[in-house]
Amino acid sequence: MTRTHIEMLPPHPLRPGYDRTAERGSLHDDFQQRLEPANFNTSYFDTLAQRLQGASDHAPADQDLRYMLAFVLLQNNADAAAVTRAAALLAGTTTARGRRLLDLVDGITIRASAHRPVAPVVKRVNWSINNRCPMSCTGCYNPFVADQITYEQALSIVDKLAAHGTTDLVLAGGDPLLWPPIFDVIDYATSSGISVALDTTGYTLTPDKLQRLAPLSSLRLPLDGTTPAVQRAFRHSPDRDLPARFQQSLHLCDVAGFPKVRVHTVASRANISELAAIAESVMSHPSVRQWVVFQWWGRRAPKSLTETMAINAESIRYELTKIRARHPGREIIFAETTEREFLNWMIQSSGQVVTFGSGPEEEFIIGNLLTDEIADITRHPILDFEAMARGVPVTPQT
Repeated sequence: MTRTHIEMLPPHPLRPGYDRTAERGSLHDDFQQRLEPANFNTSYFDTLAQRLQGASDHAPADQDLRYMLAFVLLQNNADAAAVTRAAALLAGTTTARGRRLLDLVDGITIRASAHRPVAPVVKRVNWSINNRCPMSCTGCYNPFVADQITYEQALSIVDKLAAHGTTDLVLAGGDPLLWPPIFDVIDYATSSGISVALDTTGYTLTPDKLQRLAPLSSLRLPLDGTTPAVQRAFRHSPDRDLPARFQQSLHLCDVAGFPKVRVHTVASRANISELAAIAESVMSHPSVRQWVVFQWWGRRAPKSLTETMAINAESIRYELTKIRARHPGREIIFAETTEREFLNWMIQSSGQVVTFGSGPEEEFIIGNLLTDEIADITRHPILDFEAMARGVPVTPQT
């Protein structure tokens, strides 16, 4: 079956939740648009922080201004002084979002004050290496940016990771298979001693591409429903039968004897009743070694979408308990949102490095691998190395 080549920079998932009454160019509008791919960079944040500081100087009691300034300071490659300043701005806040941000600041402060006997090593790194995708997902939390590194820049980043001691690398996107140099980057990284996993929609997977992916430690493919209607509740594409495309990709892996597949499912209200059927489909393929169920994450979603999609962890755990009983010995992993806070050390397609909390819009710039050394980035006060150690290794256990 022919698969149409589709390649796009996905629209920002927060756009439907924007306050349309905000005047274009106003502080409120610029603040809510700060995560747009073209805006999520230090230059935009520097300018926005200066404007917010000026407005706050004229209205020091305005909690909204103080909240926005504190948030921008934390998101813009914050040092210890910026964290202290954010805490002062949020002192005495009475809003729920202000208290949430203050809780994050308290955690950051505690971690920053802890003594580290040795320089920490970032063992596991996620890399959104390509900013193009064949589909757009509801509530997608990948931090897309507009810039795309070159092949040569990608190799220099791999060199930095290998020299630093990184052992596990997850290449994602968008869809990395839409970026022509990806196979050479995989070869280069694995030859450098790094175990590499690839997150892909699988939409453009072919036998030839699968052969080129042989050095991978794992290949990750998504399935969120056994019917097109359920799958479309999360993943949107001009293709009307994404589950069939997924089955084709898994069949290719089965035929090729590629026993390193990890299937990703995002559990939401739209598919919670289908988890058992998804499990049956996934477990029927000999190529599958892991099934990871992610709790739907409203990190970039407006409140209305969160109310439609979000489901509590207890409901998912209940379903997975029954599924594990039917599939004993299979590796089934549940990734709930609270366990993913500051878990990832994410390189964006521009080389910029971010980490993120579990709340809405909580994406924090912590450096750029095109200009910074990893040793300098690891000193960022926001990083939580204990959380990062909980990341699932790229190589399946079974």
